[in-house]
Amino acid sequence: MTNTKTLRRLVAPVVGGALAAAIALPAAAADVSEFRLANADAEPQNWLSTHGNYQAHRYSNLSQINRGNISQLKAAWIVPMGATAMDGALNSPNAEVPVLADGGFLFFNDGWGTIYKLDARDGSASIVWTADPATDKEAEGARSRGVALWGEHVIGNNVDGRVVAVDRNTGEFVWDVQVARTVLGYDNLPGGPDAEHFVIGEKFTAAPIAVGGATALDGIILVGQSAGDWGTRGYLAGINAADGAELWRTYTVPAPGEPGHETWADDHNSWRTGGAALWTTGSYDPDSRLTFWGTGNPVPMFDPEYRPGDNLWSDSILAFDVDTGAMEWGFQYIANESWDYDENGVHFLIDLDGTLALGHFARNGFYYNFNATTGEFINSGQYVAHVSWTAGIDPKTGHPVEYDPSKLVQTYIPATRNLRANPEVVSCPTPAGGLRWQPPAFNPVKMLAYGAGDDGCTEANVDLENEVVGPAGGNPKGPGAVFLGGGGGFTSPFGSITAVNVVDASVAAKIVVPWGNQSGVLATAGGLVFTVNRDGNITAYNDETLTEVWSFPGGISTKAPVTSWAVNGKQYISVFMNGRSGSGYDDLANQISGAYVIAFSL
Repeated sequence: MTNTKTLRRLVAPVVGGALAAAIALPAAAADVSEFRLANADAEPQNWLSTHGNYQAHRYSNLSQINRGNISQLKAAWIVPMGATAMDGALNSPNAEVPVLADGGFLFFNDGWGTIYKLDARDGSASIVWTADPATDKEAEGARSRGVALWGEHVIGNNVDGRVVAVDRNTGEFVWDVQVARTVLGYDNLPGGPDAEHFVIGEKFTAAPIAVGGATALDGIILVGQSAGDWGTRGYLAGINAADGAELWRTYTVPAPGEPGHETWADDHNSWRTGGAALWTTGSYDPDSRLTFWGTGNPVPMFDPEYRPGDNLWSDSILAFDVDTGAMEWGFQYIANESWDYDENGVHFLIDLDGTLALGHFARNGFYYNFNATTGEFINSGQYVAHVSWTAGIDPKTGHPVEYDPSKLVQTYIPATRNLRANPEVVSCPTPAGGLRWQPPAFNPVKMLAYGAGDDGCTEANVDLENEVVGPAGGNPKGPGAVFLGGGGGFTSPFGSITAVNVVDASVAAKIVVPWGNQSGVLATAGGLVFTVNRDGNITAYNDETLTEVWSFPGGISTKAPVTSWAVNGKQYISVFMNGRSGSGYDDLANQISGAYVIAFSL
């Protein structure tokens, strides 16, 4: 198993254009530059990127709202968002987006990629403009996890594979470029293939990251291909911020001749549809110019015998050079994995006694720390209630103690390993995790990390009729079809919120909630942790004990995370409520849909 070491130039990037100097962006004081993004903690009145800073801390230095006055927190304003009919439900589907803030102006998008600008400078808020990229509003799986600010542009990447830049002042489109492949095949309709009914393949759901280029005003937009379960290969691409031209592309599943390709040891080229997608935004270290992204499960997710071998680089953390796309190192959490414990969840940068480290709440139930420079495993600790797929993590290697590098199909704990001879098992944690896209938070003063997500145990199974398409490889379900190879319980019996001491990876505090959390958390210097629970309650907790100290009934739920910002000396807490995440729980069955942005202040 090729892990836990620096892998210089492990997978070569696919160069999509010359690395020529980009056209300089405007040099106005309000421009969002790498300097501002790298020093985001120095301007806590703004929330400039999806995770708040490059380190992905989701921590606000603002303390005007604190434990002493949290009882006085009230709704300051609500802005209803437009609703669109889709399958009998209303509002933007799966808008898992944070509200960005710069100078009292707010920016975000919805599940279909429409970008909004709000003016919140006078204590209320109103829509300044909307920019609709005209994605298919009837397409299934529409979702987004946010936008990026760069220069005077707002950058969005969409489920139809396009990346767009919008002028933040006017709302006009500056450029619109097709980056991901969408036409993988055509529906077999009566009369033959119909170009009006093409099959969607690759797509983007993770918010982009904007970083500096060759000079201070050049920019590179990092976008991750997110459609692994549709039988595609994940990749990270670098896009020229000036015109959208692709600079480089690096795939996460090695092709023939690349290191790691031998870990796809089947005879039907399953690497071609191998997954390892990037569907949650990574983090970035400006000093080393490395960006860190977690990868998704191998495909098919529930059938490891279809794809014998370790299946690199699925279920991994990867470090990429932002200038060239070269993969610098990688660590795989579970080889030949089969429970859908993909590790797309956020990896945040922390200082561990002078070592730049990456912290991560893994979907597999353990919290991990790694050396961010080398990828070396540091330590780990269990944070979910129950783990049954392994007896533990090797304290020296970071691998499951049962991992056997001589085996093409791992057995782990046979009673909980979903193999064709044992097609139905109960696994802990549930296939939902752990943490998925729900962003964690890190308090750098108290050295506590917070994760809110799913918990408990549910069934997983293998489809015994999975077909092999032949030696050329391909998705047996057809181009662009979801290929799971089985099924699992993606709704957890319950949820939890956990505080972890990042120094020793131990649980400092933990509470159980009735439903899996889909919003993630925000930590603040006011001694608070904010989230939106599945019942729609926007809730604040004591950041040391996780005791609930405040709650507001939002009426509908959301998958969007909370952010904090300030204008005219007043701190606000804001979130995009957009419903449709209460499914799977009987007590939330009557929860309705809706869409609005709400802000709270004292």
